[in-house]
Amino acid sequence: MASDKETLLAAFERFLAANPQVEAGPAVGPAQVLVELTALRIETQKLGRTLNDLLEREQADRAARLQSIERERLRPVLLDLIELRDRLEAGIEALARLRPTWLTRLMCRRKGLRFQAVLAGFKLILLRLDQQLAALGVEAIEAQDRPFDPVTMRAAEVVCLRRLPEAQVVGVLRRGWRWRGEVLKVAEVRVNKRG
Repeated sequence: MASDKETLLAAFERFLAANPQVEAGPAVGPAQVLVELTALRIETQKLGRTLNDLLEREQADRAARLQSIERERLRPVLLDLIELRDRLEAGIEALARLRPTWLTRLMCRRKGLRFQAVLAGFKLILLRLDQQLAALGVEAIEAQDRPFDPVTMRAAEVVCLRRLPEAQVVGVLRRGWRWRGEVLKVAEVRVNKRG
């Protein structure tokens, strides 16, 4: 290793002798060159760490900005999908409650079969919409028979039932939704209040 250093220093001295345009400075020994190189190495390492920290902070800030933009742009679309889903579910429930008279059923058997096929199709659409919402991280807020939570629920109606505990949800009027842990739409509920 010592011979490598000596060879390197000899090559450097030949370079300086061959290039007269370089001004001759004070004589520097190998120890001084080693000290200067060590100082430069330490300074370069510090600069590298600083740049690495800056890069990591910038990447984290960029990821946070992208997530914020995604939330900002996706939120209205999700709310529209949820509204569509709720209306489709209400339509399915209304169709399921329709009960034609026995005479209508007897005379319109084919129409009844078509009606059942349409109802089954609507249920499949609702199932697919639920799957897509779940894939996007949207989940329904469970409220029925739970204690009232003002963060995720809004009391639309108050009832007085003595047999049930105070502030228990006794009915869900409109389902609430959560997206990635954030309340997207509060549930509208019927709450019990004693006395």
